[in-house]
Amino acid sequence: MKKLLTTIAIFSFFIFITPTVSAAGLGISASSKTVTEGGSVTITVNASGLIGRFSITSSNGNVLSGGTSSDWIENGSQSYRFTAKSVGTATITVNSIDVSSTSGQKYTESKSITINVVKPREKSNNNYLSSLSIEGYSINPEFSKDQLEYSLEVPAETEKIQIHASKEDDYASVDGIGEKEVSEGDNHFEIKVTSETGKERIYVINVNVKDNNPIQVEIDGIKYTVVKKASSLQKPEFFEEKMVEIDGIEVPGFYNETSDLTLIGLRSPEGQISLYIYHEKEKTYTKYQPLTSASISIISLPNIEGFKNHSKVIVKIEDEEYEGYQISEKSNFIYLYGKQIENGKESWYIYDKEEKTIQRYQQEEADKIEKEYQKKLKEQKLVIACLAGISLFLSLMILILAFSKKKKRKQRKEKKEAIIDSIVKDQDTEKKDKIGKNKVLEEDDFLGNLSLEEKESEKDEKIEEKEISKKKKERKK
Repeated sequence: MKKLLTTIAIFSFFIFITPTVSAAGLGISASSKTVTEGGSVTITVNASGLIGRFSITSSNGNVLSGGTSSDWIENGSQSYRFTAKSVGTATITVNSIDVSSTSGQKYTESKSITINVVKPREKSNNNYLSSLSIEGYSINPEFSKDQLEYSLEVPAETEKIQIHASKEDDYASVDGIGEKEVSEGDNHFEIKVTSETGKERIYVINVNVKDNNPIQVEIDGIKYTVVKKASSLQKPEFFEEKMVEIDGIEVPGFYNETSDLTLIGLRSPEGQISLYIYHEKEKTYTKYQPLTSASISIISLPNIEGFKNHSKVIVKIEDEEYEGYQISEKSNFIYLYGKQIENGKESWYIYDKEEKTIQRYQQEEADKIEKEYQKKLKEQKLVIACLAGISLFLSLMILILAFSKKKKRKQRKEKKEAIIDSIVKDQDTEKKDKIGKNKVLEEDDFLGNLSLEEKESEKDEKIEEKEISKKKKERKK
């Protein structure tokens, strides 16, 4: 018995204690066995328990090119990229060049894998639906992939519907399906199918939820339906929920006590729900489209007086149109008249088209700046006027001096000519000399009253006159 137990113990020792040696092996795999022309495929070589050099080559380099004639792999895996150059078939083979197992035994096996290269598939333009339905209801008309618009009517208590659709082409995408909320009146839903190439096709479902007593209002010639379900409306900031009575029927709405504004929901003929300001006394409606920026929310209001020196314009802000005033077409600033929702105050506001911000227009600051500007402008005008006066005075003085000088020159010239004439006419030389001397004396007296500069000029002219007189005497002799 003891011998049997000893034998079992030794046998168990060799089974559980002796380490297991895994067999060496070579493997090859591909990221895909089919690749499109111009694409690529990754080949992975797994050399488990092997060490040495391997070659990884293609049987047809014109179809599938890449690999290596020799690469070292040591008890692991290595990946190689092959490029699909043309349509066809190529076999990728991994061969053992100089390989042995980790235990030292020589290894000579090889492995292969075949890859097909195909032409690229043309992208699909198919953007059709293969089916369209509303769960629990029948649409009208019956579905056809070429029919783009459908309608159905559901009971008044219906709050949600489930739209199902399937695409005709697997590469296309579909938007607009699933669970949708509905409320009394017309509800408009669009199911958009986009092909692989980006072409769109829109299917429309008009769901009419029965309303036993609809409230309809007309705005600018368009008929709207008052929304009676609170779940179809979203409460705006600064407003509280409130029931509003219209035509003897209470409907959900919102109220802001500070600005005294009441809002209700109206549904357009296309099924779009928007909030409108309800003017209870006038029984009129104005679309609620607040402008919000830097913690300011305002409701645009019409203003009869307009904004001084500005032209009336219609500005589009976030797909909504507002009435404002602009000083010029190039200006980025629009002046809007409105009421601030937070405090109910009415004022002018400035909208910056470039920065897309709104701030209250500070009239007092603007008036102060305007006064300072006008004051500086007046001072500048006064300075300009004074400079102009001084300039005019100096110009007149220059003209007077020039005229005076010209007149004196003319007088001197006339006097010289008279002296010369008197000398020529007088035949008696002695008398001429005497007269000439007297004339010279008289002329000296005249020169005495002139400036030094003028005297020098007159002296030069006197010398010239004597020379002229001398020449005349010689001619007479």
